[in-house]
Formats: sequence, structure tokens, C-alpha cells
Amino acid sequence: TDEQKALVEFMRDGPQSVQQAGHWLKFAQDVSRRDQHTLDQDVKMYFYNQVVAMDAFIASWDSKMHYDYARPYALVHQYYDQQKIKAWGGEGHGMMEMDGSQWRPYSPETFLCPPFPSYVSGHSTISGGCAEALKLWTGSDEFGEEVKLVAGAMTEPDNLGDTVVLHFPTFTKTAEMAGISRVLGGYHIQADNVAGLQLGRDVAQEIWKFYKEHIGEAG
Repeated sequence: TDEQKALVEFMRDGPQSVQQAGHWLKFAQDVSRRDQHTLDQDVKMYFYNQVVAMDAFIASWDSKMHYDYARPYALVHQYYDQQKIKAWGGEGHGMMEMDGSQWRPYSPETFLCPPFPSYVSGHSTISGGCAEALKLWTGSDEFGEEVKLVAGAMTEPDNLGDTVVLHFPTFTKTAEMAGISRVLGGYHIQADNVAGLQLGRDVAQEIWKFYKEHIGEAG
């Protein structure tokens, strides 16, 4: 759907972007504006958010190197070779029947597949961690942001879809949307996403006490 395309594009954070940690810094900036932060509050919030992002990246890549698991780009080509499937056929082609060996993610030609293992999803790990960090720091899961996008603008600009509005009611829901966008886009399977989200949340919880002690606010 156009909403799914817009979500995949908005959360893609591929080459020459702010990447996942930067995306969650922008979400943190939304919180700062919403809650009218002081400089002191901003320093503490951004520090915790990015310490979580750094450690979540480390945990994610430790998993990737340990399991060395293939991405859908390789899995689909292998398991559905010489079988007819229906999938996105590339810019301007929409959904079409093809041999499984021709399957491709919903992604520009310049970036079809990240060149490193899939399990666990880095996007999901960072999103799960940073969402949990913002929830813990603010004391609430409420987010309440939204963004208006034109579906296809970042993938097939000559075949644009409708303008859609993506709603982010809570930090948790936003992380889940970021994670599932990687499955919808064809970069990950759901196991990568689910495990990544939980790993990120675990990292944020583990760091919370450490963080509070280091800013002099331990209970």
C-alpha cells in the first residue's frame, strides 16, 4: 500500500542519511520541543539516548557476526528459484509475476541489500533501545508526532503514490513501525525484527540504572 511504501522510505535510513541513531535523535528533538526542555534537560536526555544507541549497535553487531545469517535477498533467490512468485518488479512496474530468482526489495537500484548479516536487525535494535530510553526518561510512552509523505518519492519518483500521514502515537509503536518497515521493505525477516526490538529494550533497561548513577540521580 502507499502507507507501507511511505513507512519503508521514511524509516530506511540508508547511505547518505542520518542513520538509525540520528533518526532517533530527531525524534528526541521532537520531545525537547514538545516538553520545552531546558539545556540541562536536553544534555541529559540526548546523552542517555545515544549511550543506548551506541551499546545497542554493539549488541546488534555482536549478534550479526555470531549468527552470520542471510538476508531475504539471498533467501528468496535460493528458496524460490525457478518458482513463480508475485512481488514488486522495480521502479514503474508495480506488482508482477516473476521467477523467485528475480525478486528484489522495495529499494533503489543503488542500494538493493545491505552487505552484512541480518540477525538481528540493527534498525529494530536501535529503535527498540532508543524508544525505551525516551519512555524511561520522560516517564511516559506518549509521543504524538506525525509526518506527511508522498509514497514512492525516495524509491520510484516517476511513479508517485498518494500523500499519506504516518502517525506515531507512542515511542513503543514508533519503534515497532521502524522494525516492521524493514520486513515490508524486504531487508529482514520478522525474526530479525522481533529479536532486535527486544534486544534494544534490554540494553536500555540495563543502562538506565548506570545512567542515573552517573548523573547523580540514583534512587
